[in-house]
Amino acid sequence: MTTSKRIGTSWTSSSASIGSIKLLGSCFGLGYIKKAPGTLGSLPGIALFMATRNLGAWPQIGLFFTFTLIAIGVSERIEKIDRSIDPEEVVIDEALGMWATLLFIWDAGYTAIIAGFILFRLLDIFKPFPINIFQSFRGGTGIVADDLAAGMIANLLLRVLLLNGII
Repeated sequence: MTTSKRIGTSWTSSSASIGSIKLLGSCFGLGYIKKAPGTLGSLPGIALFMATRNLGAWPQIGLFFTFTLIAIGVSERIEKIDRSIDPEEVVIDEALGMWATLLFIWDAGYTAIIAGFILFRLLDIFKPFPINIFQSFRGGTGIVADDLAAGMIANLLLRVLLLNGII
């Protein structure tokens, strides 16, 4: 058993647990699709939003925080397994970023969801300031932080668009 002292999690090193961790980190295999794995990996974030949108604020915060910790731990573990920095098959961070984009937008219709998706993907791909700062972080935190920042900024931009009646 391997224990991470930084975040207090433990992972077994069996091939079954490694397979499970990689399956979760790749959003059930989406990260292994060669064309646009990040874009495909963002789609489960929409599903997470849809599944939790009718919950109150506190349950959403609790679930989002828990998923964030899981994403950090899984990403860090896959990075160690693969012995590479930010492996491209890890797309759980894109799912988290997309969920952050839509979080607390209570009455988001399909137009808002599509606009949020486009905003998030553009910010995640181009990584403008201040999102690019988070790429200097290492480990699971570094893998997740830039996508979380892109999702938060996309959320703010989406709110501006909604408040001004643009979408």
